[in-house]
Amino acid sequence: MPGIILTFPIVAGKVEAWRRFCQELSNSRRQMYETSRQRLGITYERLALVETDFGSVAVTTLEASDVDRALGQIIASKLPFDCWYREQMGELYGIDLDGYEQFLQQMPLPHNQELLFEWTLLASVGEKL
Repeated sequence: MPGIILTFPIVAGKVEAWRRFCQELSNSRRQMYETSRQRLGITYERLALVETDFGSVAVTTLEASDVDRALGQIIASKLPFDCWYREQMGELYGIDLDGYEQFLQQMPLPHNQELLFEWTLLASVGEKL
């Protein structure tokens, strides 16, 4: 399944607010979150906190059959949960997703991509690892 990893620096002093945001997603806003993700076609999402010498970073991993569409809908949706989610992104990461409208347009992949390394563990049925 196609996916994307998004890395956002957390605004200084907002780590505890980010933790509360994650708690809300898994508790009080869980039903709205799940409804949103199902509507967007997102099948997997993971939020991780990484502490670095340069500050705290949120790493989000998403998988969806159509990642472009899912991200575009997060940016464009007028539904209450999605609006709240974007507001949180602004407060916690200091970004305004309204500035990313260009991602709503399907864009062809660049032709100058060069794959340098890839690895996958594929275990056959009955194969011992």
